[in-house]
Amino acid sequence: MLLAVASGCGYRVASKNRSSPQFHTLAVVPLKNKTTTSEVEQILTRSLVRAFVEKSSYQLINDPAKADAVLRGVISRLTASPVIFRQGTFGSTFLVTLQAQVKLQDQRSGKILYKNDGYIFREQYQINVDVENFFSELNPALGRVAEDFASSIVSTLLESY
Repeated sequence: MLLAVASGCGYRVASKNRSSPQFHTLAVVPLKNKTTTSEVEQILTRSLVRAFVEKSSYQLINDPAKADAVLRGVISRLTASPVIFRQGTFGSTFLVTLQAQVKLQDQRSGKILYKNDGYIFREQYQINVDVENFFSELNPALGRVAEDFASSIVSTLLESY
């Protein structure tokens, strides 16, 4: 009786990823940058590729024409606003807001599998630099933002299936 109750309770074994059976190969096209932040698209694209490799079973390939599905995106806004101030510094905690357009498309059928023209990523980060240098490619904070953004995108896409 206990076995019958346990099997009907709705619990299921969670798997590492929930990849779509619709496709197996994925190309991540380099993101387009419509912000004033130099090279942010390269950092975000690298983080997206790394997140897909770590969290999905998709085989990532470079050539979009040979992929089953293609991920494209545009970074349209990237800001950092101080939210916590410490005496003698400009800010120690910043709210980073990243707005993007994201589209996942089936290459064979042309069908849009996922599309969000207003994807917004917001997170707070503690740093020890002024806001003008926050998005410097040398700042490790940008790497943390990129990793968190990529993880958010990948999780959203994997949960969509």
